[in-house]
Amino acid sequence: MIQLQIHYKAEFGQALYISGKSRFLGQWNPEQAIRMIWTQHDIWIAEVAYHELEYKYFISHYDKVQKVFWESGPNRVTNKHSFDVWNHRKICFQCANPQNFQIYIAGSQFTMGQFQRRIQMKNRDGVSQKKFLINIEDPQIQYQYHILTKSEFSSPVYQVNLNCSQQYYKDALLVFSDGLTKLKQMIFQLNKNICYGYVPNEQEDYQALKKVNLKTIIEFCNMKESSLLEQEKKYEDIVHLVVNLYHFKQENLAQRLLQLIQVLIKKYQLLFVCNNSLIHLRKYLSAYEKFSILQQR
Repeated sequence: MIQLQIHYKAEFGQALYISGKSRFLGQWNPEQAIRMIWTQHDIWIAEVAYHELEYKYFISHYDKVQKVFWESGPNRVTNKHSFDVWNHRKICFQCANPQNFQIYIAGSQFTMGQFQRRIQMKNRDGVSQKKFLINIEDPQIQYQYHILTKSEFSSPVYQVNLNCSQQYYKDALLVFSDGLTKLKQMIFQLNKNICYGYVPNEQEDYQALKKVNLKTIIEFCNMKESSLLEQEKKYEDIVHLVVNLYHFKQENLAQRLLQLIQVLIKKYQLLFVCNNSLIHLRKYLSAYEKFSILQQR
């Protein structure tokens, strides 16, 4: 037998029920659901024949099932004893990590640190993973990975709707990412008009940019022998411009950069700014942001 427990403070005359996919749980028919047994401290218990369970809880009248109130979120799954929490789910975040980088995760939920702290993931067999117990009354979850190699890289902020998630890992909903180790193809977002990352070199890099509608590439370089602006067209309808910052005077670099980017945004709307050093690129973009804010005041 499998024992299921859940804490819930029901009102007088109410009871907790468990319904599910199998014949043991009534095949999602509330009238054939199992009424759970109340115990001390508002713990409700039910025992079910051993099998792969897919189930949810609902509240109804103690004497007769009517006016059914289902818990929020997707179905639960388990094949072992479980102590559940009303309107919460176990969520397993996984990402491919064949090189066993040290990876941390941060997210919008309280248990994920609300983007105020990073939580280290466990590495095993080329996959990094971390489980959380998450309140799914708000099914929209934002999360971000931070990868430590010789440098530090952060993924874009992803969003998942748990109500649309149908994959499971053991007794947890599964959120899987498979492209994190392609560091050179990572795309970061600065604002609604500017994304940034590494310089694309291979056809696969350009395809990755085109897939997310980034068709204007602005590559920053700093070379004495190159002209201020050169155009390279390397993949289908993508425009690849090389801007040589060597020709910008250091004392008014931020102002010149702001003027140039404003012109390019006006013409192309959405830019992918790139350089082979993210450290240098972020310095350029930081100078651009600061000067842009000052100009708006």
